[in-house]
Amino acid sequence: MRLTLLFAGAAATAFVHPGLLVSSSDLSRASRHIAAGDNPWAASWADLISITYSQPNYVSQAVHELDRDTDGQYLWQDAAAAFNLALRWKIEGNATYAAASARILTSWAKTLTALIGGDDAYLSAGLQGYELANAAELLRDFTPFADSDDFTSVKKMLEDIFLASNIFFLDHLDGSEHNVLHFYANWELAQVASVMAIGVLTENQTTWDFGVNYFKNGSGNGCVNNAVYAIVEEPGTTNGTLLGQGQEAGRDQGHSAMDVQLLAAIGKQAWTQGVDLYGYNNSRILLGTEYFARYNLGYDVPFVPYDNGIVSQTVISSASRGAIRPTWELLYSHYVQIKGASAPWTSQYLKTSLTFFGGAFEGGAGSWGEGSGHYDGLGWGSLLYHMDAEDLAVVLASNGTASATATVSAVDASVSAGSVSTGAAAANNNTSFASLATTVIVRLTTTVCPCATASL
Repeated sequence: MRLTLLFAGAAATAFVHPGLLVSSSDLSRASRHIAAGDNPWAASWADLISITYSQPNYVSQAVHELDRDTDGQYLWQDAAAAFNLALRWKIEGNATYAAASARILTSWAKTLTALIGGDDAYLSAGLQGYELANAAELLRDFTPFADSDDFTSVKKMLEDIFLASNIFFLDHLDGSEHNVLHFYANWELAQVASVMAIGVLTENQTTWDFGVNYFKNGSGNGCVNNAVYAIVEEPGTTNGTLLGQGQEAGRDQGHSAMDVQLLAAIGKQAWTQGVDLYGYNNSRILLGTEYFARYNLGYDVPFVPYDNGIVSQTVISSASRGAIRPTWELLYSHYVQIKGASAPWTSQYLKTSLTFFGGAFEGGAGSWGEGSGHYDGLGWGSLLYHMDAEDLAVVLASNGTASATATVSAVDASVSAGSVSTGAAAANNNTSFASLATTVIVRLTTTVCPCATASL
């Protein structure tokens, strides 16, 4: 019944297109700067168009049954190629790239019959589900594809194979989900990202609403209040600056970085549709981002013991500390520039991230290494989300937002100097988070999502 409702839900007339990780304004801004030879846009663009996964002669690797543990790379590489090629078409206008992207998507739609391999199949369904939907979303006005049965077949594949798996997992119908908190946050956040992306692509309001509602109220770790599971006070602050401890903080920092990456993607997909999940529940995503960034920059953070009935963690993990994933341009542009929030650790982690990628721009899928972790997000943040002062003024004007220039300039100067302001000084600049001063510090022993029933 659930899947029937999700597939047959009333189509919405208000969806924005392109409406996921890439908006029309993102494309026009990138195009303008590339044409002018401005960096980091031009340098990032030069990198994107140079790699194997952005070439029009790229050949699909579609298989009938995909096992993430044995041939998962076929799907994550092809999803990256489909997105990169669609992005090339949107920016360059050359239909050769759109046709190549459409061939990849159509090949999978006409070949894939199942995701197999046990629980890991859900990771493919979530991670590559939202990536494939993002690629197809960019092609929805490429009429040779959008007006054909091929586009219909791609949407049907995403609904019948990917979305069906996403919903089955989020409804906790798999036997391994007897404890709704059994799976770490990245598993469920990937499903939420996929549900939302497929909802926009298929213009299904019921599907979209399910994803948004689960993010807000779900019983598992894809609910933001479980993914960012405890609110703590930042050490050394006199006025109680708050940070959000991630659900995987006691596991390792590589997976914690993956959670941040997925939270950023969920927030961006919603923001493009006019839904502010970035600001939901006192900007809980940002609180989690600041906690992760502070610790992974080498500073101490409080840790609330975590116990979900399966694992028990009493200290934060230092494993893979300093992990980098291409997501920090997006987080910085939204919270610091658009929202005018004080996010000192996020700002500094962007600088660290750019250094990791070579100092010029943030990488994207297919450009910075192989292995599943390099394809869990599509990246290209410097190309798509980086803004200069003029760009920001346009965005703020279009949003009807009061100018945040002073805050942005102060943080930009701090980042450029390689320093980061913390403690009371940072908190005093944080006008967007003033209301947090009265928030009760949550030292969780039970889940905080409204509909959750299992204890942590």
